[in-house]
Amino acid sequence: MPQAADGVFYDFIASFCQNSKYQKKRILFPLKHIVNGDTLSVSEREWRFSKLHYNSDAYTVFFPDFKSMNLEKDDQVNNVTVQWYNTDEDMASNYNFEKREGQWMLTSIDEHSIDEDPNSSFVRFYSSFAADPDYQAAHLAETIIYDGLDPDNDDEFDAQFVKNHKITAANWSDNLIPLLPSQKFSNIDFGQDLTDNTNERMVSLEAPGSGFTSRLYFRRNGEQWQLYKIENY
Repeated sequence: MPQAADGVFYDFIASFCQNSKYQKKRILFPLKHIVNGDTLSVSEREWRFSKLHYNSDAYTVFFPDFKSMNLEKDDQVNNVTVQWYNTDEDMASNYNFEKREGQWMLTSIDEHSIDEDPNSSFVRFYSSFAADPDYQAAHLAETIIYDGLDPDNDDEFDAQFVKNHKITAANWSDNLIPLLPSQKFSNIDFGQDLTDNTNERMVSLEAPGSGFTSRLYFRRNGEQWQLYKIENY
């Protein structure tokens, strides 16, 4: 692989998730594997190739705001955790990567209850929001700002892009949001603040195969999260 792939984590992880030989070279064996506090180890012979979040057509990344997305392209970030949530089993799997001597390496896996995650309350909210249209409708701001193809234009051959288009909650359609993964979904922790101290969240839905990206912006109103903006590109 070109040396440049070890600069920005996104360049590295694309190769890690799609090339089995490269993946094994970038794992620190025996790999520490923690399951609910018990420490195990995985040998190179026992390791099974994993596509992580690339196993889905689209994957999610959580940010406290748009500005924090700059961490994705920051080559000074040396620790990144790819998180995989399974709400059916109430488990979070953290794949911890470190840059050692200029190379990204998978150094450990930590599996634990979602409740142990600092972002657990929003994770559970997002799962319900993605799975249940009625729950979704109950968590909308009075007015939602929309950027994307004009939802009022039914002519697919003459679709126009609109920006700062205002849609009231009463006129909301769940068709304005792409299909969101709800029971199994991901996050990539570059160091962004996702603790309960922050009252803003942005969920970035990214489809590497098509290049499509959707960004959902949420704001906490009292104890309740509300969607107030969406961008579809």
